[in-house]
Amino acid sequence: MRRFRFRLQPVLQFREQKEEQAVLAHSRAQREYMDRVEELNRTTSLLEESFAGCSVGPMRPENEFHLLLWREWLINDRNRRREEVARANEKLERCRMEAFEARRQRMILQRLKEKQLQAHILEANRAEQKETDEQGLRLFWCRRN
Repeated sequence: MRRFRFRLQPVLQFREQKEEQAVLAHSRAQREYMDRVEELNRTTSLLEESFAGCSVGPMRPENEFHLLLWREWLINDRNRRREEVARANEKLERCRMEAFEARRQRMILQRLKEKQLQAHILEANRAEQKETDEQGLRLFWCRRN
Protein backbone atom coordinates (compact mmCIF):
# COMPACT_ATOMS: atom_id res chain seq x y z
CA MET A 1 0.00 0.00 0.00
CA ARG A 2 1.24 3.44 -0.83
CA ARG A 3 2.17 5.94 1.87
CA PHE A 4 -0.28 8.59 2.97
CA ARG A 5 0.43 11.95 1.42
CA PHE A 6 -1.58 15.08 2.25
CA ARG A 7 -1.54 17.23 -0.87
CA LEU A 8 -2.30 20.43 1.05
CA GLN A 9 0.61 19.97 3.49
CA PRO A 10 2.43 23.15 2.28
CA VAL A 11 -0.76 25.16 2.82
CA LEU A 12 -1.16 23.64 6.28
CA GLN A 13 2.44 24.57 7.14
CA PHE A 14 1.86 28.12 5.90
CA ARG A 15 -1.25 28.41 8.07
CA GLU A 16 0.64 27.06 11.08
CA GLN A 17 3.29 29.75 10.59
CA LYS A 18 0.60 32.38 10.18
CA GLU A 19 -1.05 31.23 13.41
CA GLU A 20 2.26 31.39 15.28
CA GLN A 21 2.82 34.93 14.04
CA ALA A 22 -0.71 35.95 15.03
CA VAL A 23 -0.28 34.48 18.52
CA LEU A 24 3.04 36.29 18.89
CA ALA A 25 1.46 39.59 17.77
CA HIS A 26 -1.37 39.01 20.25
CA SER A 27 1.03 38.46 23.13
CA ARG A 28 2.94 41.64 22.19
CA ALA A 29 -0.32 43.62 22.04
CA GLN A 30 -1.35 42.20 25.40
CA ARG A 31 1.99 43.26 26.95
CA GLU A 32 1.62 46.74 25.46
CA TYR A 33 -1.92 47.04 26.82
CA MET A 34 -0.80 46.00 30.31
CA ASP A 35 2.05 48.55 30.19
CA ARG A 36 -0.37 51.34 29.18
CA VAL A 37 -2.78 50.44 31.97
CA GLU A 38 0.08 50.45 34.47
CA GLU A 39 1.19 53.91 33.30
CA LEU A 40 -2.39 55.19 33.57
CA ASN A 41 -2.69 53.82 37.11
CA ARG A 42 0.60 55.45 38.10
CA THR A 43 -0.52 58.86 36.76
CA THR A 44 -3.93 58.53 38.41
CA SER A 45 -2.36 57.72 41.77
CA LEU A 46 -0.02 60.73 41.48
CA LEU A 47 -3.02 62.95 40.78
CA GLU A 48 -4.90 61.53 43.77
CA GLU A 49 -1.84 62.10 45.97
CA SER A 50 -1.66 65.73 44.87
CA PHE A 51 -5.30 66.26 45.85
CA ALA A 52 -4.87 64.42 49.15
CA GLY A 53 -1.81 66.53 50.07
CA CYS A 54 -3.73 69.81 49.63
CA SER A 55 -5.40 69.62 53.06
CA VAL A 56 -2.09 70.04 54.88
CA GLY A 57 -2.71 73.72 55.58
CA PRO A 58 -2.17 77.17 54.14
CA MET A 59 0.42 77.35 51.35
CA ARG A 60 2.52 80.11 49.97
CA PRO A 61 1.13 81.52 46.68
CA GLU A 62 4.08 80.31 44.56
CA ASN A 63 3.77 76.78 45.96
CA GLU A 64 0.04 76.83 45.30
CA PHE A 65 0.74 77.97 41.73
CA HIS A 66 3.23 75.13 41.22
CA LEU A 67 0.72 72.66 42.64
CA LEU A 68 -1.95 73.90 40.20
CA LEU A 69 0.48 73.54 37.29
CA TRP A 70 1.45 70.04 38.47
CA ARG A 71 -2.20 68.98 38.72
CA GLU A 72 -2.99 70.40 35.31
CA TRP A 73 -0.06 68.52 33.81
CA LEU A 74 -1.17 65.32 35.57
CA ILE A 75 -4.75 65.72 34.32
CA ASN A 76 -3.54 66.20 30.73
CA ASP A 77 -1.18 63.26 31.10
CA ARG A 78 -3.98 61.07 32.50
CA ASN A 79 -6.26 61.99 29.58
CA ARG A 80 -3.47 61.22 27.09
CA ARG A 81 -2.81 57.88 28.78
CA ARG A 82 -6.52 57.00 28.72
CA GLU A 83 -6.47 57.49 24.96
CA GLU A 84 -3.37 55.31 24.71
CA VAL A 85 -5.09 52.59 26.76
CA ALA A 86 -8.13 52.77 24.47
CA ARG A 87 -5.90 52.44 21.36
CA ALA A 88 -3.95 49.57 22.93
CA ASN A 89 -7.23 47.85 23.78
CA GLU A 90 -8.44 48.19 20.18
CA LYS A 91 -5.15 46.75 18.93
CA LEU A 92 -5.40 43.90 21.44
CA GLU A 93 -8.92 43.04 20.27
CA ARG A 94 -7.85 43.17 16.63
CA CYS A 95 -4.87 40.88 17.31
CA ARG A 96 -7.07 38.52 19.31
CA MET A 97 -9.51 38.23 16.40
CA GLU A 98 -6.65 37.67 13.93
CA ALA A 99 -5.17 34.94 16.13
CA PHE A 100 -8.59 33.32 16.48
CA GLU A 101 -9.16 33.42 12.71
CA ALA A 102 -5.68 32.02 11.99
CA ARG A 103 -6.32 29.16 14.43
CA ARG A 104 -9.71 28.47 12.86
CA GLN A 105 -8.18 28.34 9.35
CA ARG A 106 -5.45 25.95 10.53
CA MET A 107 -7.96 23.71 12.31
CA ILE A 108 -10.05 23.39 9.13
CA LEU A 109 -7.07 22.01 7.23
CA GLN A 110 -6.00 19.87 10.19
CA ARG A 111 -9.44 18.23 10.31
CA LEU A 112 -9.34 17.65 6.55
CA LYS A 113 -5.94 15.98 6.91
CA GLU A 114 -7.22 13.74 9.71
CA LYS A 115 -10.27 12.74 7.66
CA GLN A 116 -8.11 11.89 4.66
CA LEU A 117 -5.72 9.91 6.88
CA GLN A 118 -8.65 7.94 8.35
CA ALA A 119 -9.96 7.22 4.82
CA HIS A 120 -6.47 6.11 3.77
CA ILE A 121 -6.16 3.76 6.76
CA LEU A 122 -9.62 2.35 6.08
CA GLU A 123 -8.74 1.75 2.42
CA ALA A 124 -5.45 0.08 3.42
CA ASN A 125 -7.26 -2.21 5.86
CA ARG A 126 -9.82 -3.18 3.19
CA ALA A 127 -7.06 -3.93 0.67
CA GLU A 128 -5.21 -6.06 3.24
CA GLN A 129 -8.41 -7.90 4.13
CA LYS A 130 -9.13 -8.51 0.45
CA GLU A 131 -5.61 -9.88 -0.05
CA THR A 132 -5.98 -12.17 2.98
CA ASP A 133 -9.35 -13.44 1.73
CA GLU A 134 -7.93 -14.18 -1.72
CA GLN A 135 -5.01 -16.12 -0.20
CA GLY A 136 -7.46 -18.12 1.91
CA LEU A 137 -9.59 -18.94 -1.13
CA ARG A 138 -6.51 -20.01 -3.12
CA LEU A 139 -5.39 -22.30 -0.30
CA PHE A 140 -8.89 -23.72 -0.03
CA TRP A 141 -9.09 -24.48 -3.78
CA CYS A 142 -5.55 -25.87 -3.84
CA ARG A 143 -6.32 -28.32 -1.01
CA ARG A 144 -9.64 -29.32 -2.56
CA ASN A 145 -8.12 -30.14 -5.93
